[in-house]
Amino acid sequence: MNTSTQNNHDDHDHYFIPFLLILIFAIVEAVGSWYTGSLALLSDAGHMFSDVAALGLAWMASVMSKKPNVARHHSGVSYAELVVSVINAMTMLLVIIFIVIEAISRFKQPHHVQGFGLIVIASIGLIVNLVVAKQLHHQAHEHGESLNNSAAFLHVLGDLLGSVAAVVAGLVIYFTGWMLIDPILSLFISLLLLMLTFNLMRDILLTLKGQLTKYHQHAHDHHHEHGHQHDHVH
Repeated sequence: MNTSTQNNHDDHDHYFIPFLLILIFAIVEAVGSWYTGSLALLSDAGHMFSDVAALGLAWMASVMSKKPNVARHHSGVSYAELVVSVINAMTMLLVIIFIVIEAISRFKQPHHVQGFGLIVIASIGLIVNLVVAKQLHHQAHEHGESLNNSAAFLHVLGDLLGSVAAVVAGLVIYFTGWMLIDPILSLFISLLLLMLTFNLMRDILLTLKGQLTKYHQHAHDHHHEHGHQHDHVH
């Protein structure tokens, strides 16, 4: 009982802190993109909101894996987890489409961007992502990888690159005044998002086909392990 409570508390801490940090800073970046006029910052904010969804999904999956009576696909992954994964993927695709359309528009008519403000906000975003990546890496090391813990970690690594791109855009604009770097790097961030989205969609498809990846296998084993413990209690 005490061990289970301790594990639940650990999972809560390891997901709650990254979830809260990313959520708050995604909002900061969204407001900052309006203030600075930067599409790269808006792209990174969109990426961070997708991180929030991935972290929420990993958190939910961690909780679900400890509940023996949750409806599951034969792969061992809960149906709730699959549904949220699909919603996450669809939302990310919409964000990507919006960024690409806006970037094309800015190539035709460049917008003024405040380089210094972009550098400051994107740099803080980079620090936040480093903290979250370290937290998620610790979670995976201590408690084992799962499908969504791995997905959340990949999201944050992708967002690290996105934050670096936004910082670079700010530096180029601040020192040279070349505004086209903003939509160019926005497309780069969109490409990162697209790669993550395709990976997520592939994992969903593999799960539905019953082809277990190591992450799905972990969830499946965890579920059966929990079942065996339950049998021993009785």
